Amino acid sequence: MQPHGFWGHVFGWLMDRFNASSHNFAFKRLEVHNSDRVLEIGFGTGRLARKLAKAARDGLVGGVDPSELMLQTAEKRTRKFRKKGRVELKLGDASSLPWPDATFDKAAALHSFQFWRDPACDLVEIRRVLKPDGLLLLLLRTHKKAGPKWLPNPISRSGQEIAGALQLLTDNGFVGTRLEGKVGSSAILTARKAV
Repeated sequence: MQPHGFWGHVFGWLMDRFNASSHNFAFKRLEVHNSDRVLEIGFGTGRLARKLAKAARDGLVGGVDPSELMLQTAEKRTRKFRKKGRVELKLGDASSLPWPDATFDKAAALHSFQFWRDPACDLVEIRRVLKPDGLLLLLLRTHKKAGPKWLPNPISRSGQEIAGALQLLTDNGFVGTRLEGKVGSSAILTARKAV
């Protein structure tokens, strides 16, 4: 999704409201330390990026999002951290991350997996920018049936998103892959880049 215009602002406001518990959970689960470098795929309004930047005082928060409106919104929300060089937000998606190999200690994608066109390639790219043993946190909305046909991610459309994502993580160089439970209506998946 690429929110824009008036309805994009409304969507951003709703995302902040509905995803507050997911942002709080992800922040706690990532256990961000002072010098951590953390990547967020699909940062939306920048709510989580701002929380991460407050914790990673000597680190870096990087992020990509395909929506120009969300980039502008998140840049406003993280302005003081960007001025200090602690936040780098870019227009884009997981398919081409503009950072060198082994840049980040941790990465998170909250409710964005379903919009990845080529999830296998995207996971390879995320693995590339993670340091060895780097943590990946995925939050996936749970569905009782197959996802809508308009979703670009074939795994999300299949009706087996959680099992498919877990297998894809293992197939693409992640270890310790597991389903940790749920936060709200979202499944919590974690994995680490193999050392």
